[in-house]
Amino acid sequence: MFTLTHGKLIERIVENNPLSPAIETQVQQIAEYGTRELLKDAIALYKTPNPAARQDSVEKIWGALERLKTYYTNLDKRGSANKVVNDMSNGKSEFITIFDDEFRALTDIGNSFRIRHHEANKIDITDNRHYDYFFNRCLSLIALAIQYLK
Repeated sequence: MFTLTHGKLIERIVENNPLSPAIETQVQQIAEYGTRELLKDAIALYKTPNPAARQDSVEKIWGALERLKTYYTNLDKRGSANKVVNDMSNGKSEFITIFDDEFRALTDIGNSFRIRHHEANKIDITDNRHYDYFFNRCLSLIALAIQYLK
């Protein structure tokens, strides 16, 4: 269930984990400091054996998702988000629809569940496997998007 890294850190082993060394390398290459640091923190928290850290990892990766939408600082938030989606889609309308819908769905999840907001009316996440699902779903979209950042 756990491994000891070369840096003497204990990391949990997750079966069928989409988090790969290639994705971690791509994260290191993100030019925008805030997005890069949020993703690095999210990944480090996700890998820790402490089950309570999963909530923090999901909160951090959702912060990275929101920050990614404003990656292009010369554009407003909507313009920047549209540029990210258009670049990912290579201008193909079918893919624009898919990726725009996925960004919107993840935003809705972050706003409805106790991920980014902690008001009393938010849905609690009580099963750590759901945190793994949310983390990996968000990571999948971000991992694709960062391949297209300029």
